[in-house]
Amino acid sequence: MTYIKETYTFDQYLSVPLAATFYRPTSTTDYQSTILYFHGGGLIFGQREDLPESYLELLTSAGYGVLSFDYLLAPESKLDTIIHYAHKAVNWFVDEAPTSLALPNAHYYLFGRSAGAYLSLYLAAHADDRPQANGLISLYGYYTLNEASFSIPSRHFLQFNRVNDATVKALIRSKPLVAGPMDERFILYLAGRQSGQWLNHLLTPNLKAADYSLTTQQLQSLPPTFLAAAAQDPDVPARQSRLMSKHIRDAEFHLIDTNEHDFDRTQMETHGLAVYHAMIEWINQHSPTT
Repeated sequence: MTYIKETYTFDQYLSVPLAATFYRPTSTTDYQSTILYFHGGGLIFGQREDLPESYLELLTSAGYGVLSFDYLLAPESKLDTIIHYAHKAVNWFVDEAPTSLALPNAHYYLFGRSAGAYLSLYLAAHADDRPQANGLISLYGYYTLNEASFSIPSRHFLQFNRVNDATVKALIRSKPLVAGPMDERFILYLAGRQSGQWLNHLLTPNLKAADYSLTTQQLQSLPPTFLAAAAQDPDVPARQSRLMSKHIRDAEFHLIDTNEHDFDRTQMETHGLAVYHAMIEWINQHSPTT
């Protein structure tokens, strides 16, 4: 085992604790930086401890700690609240890394998969007075909610059994949450994509998709970014990653020849491990010198 697993509570929203799992490299003498990770799941499902063991081993053996955060899920919490507490998660790391986490530095990379990549990109573009990330890692992510395919019924998801409105209403909880049964939470996302109403789970009438999307100018201001996406992604169009690679000043883009959205989960041996090896090489090249 190349890491020690630790758990921290970094905040609380109403009665819901927000926690982070830290995968600390067992060799502290070669500690490089910390990768702050946000999971995927359409901002509706998923949970913080979803990175496969093989990837955790690769990252920690290379000297990188992985700090995986909870974040609030929609539709019980809306996007403004989700992002607010995601900001607080990163701020907590920056403030606490040298002391509470006993780390030699507060250097960090933001890493997300799918919806987690969206959060990472948004947090980097709105860092305000927080020290900027040393780099970004976006696997099959998106930078804008003004994506046509997000607001119309998805042909891909319409291949699944149709979810009716009564089922959706029954699955929405009365209290906020950061994780839930996959067989229930995925159904909520599925229903949103089948109906073209996914964004309605995230936004209220006073929240506009444009306000939670990055502009070309914001993309140009981002730190170095590693991008990977499936060429025939049926969930998040690869053009989102392709456009990011054109506008971000320092970007490395890997287009994977597959139609599996989360290829690093479903195709670990054929595509996933190669992408993570390339990711580590890229991080090494962009590691801070001090």
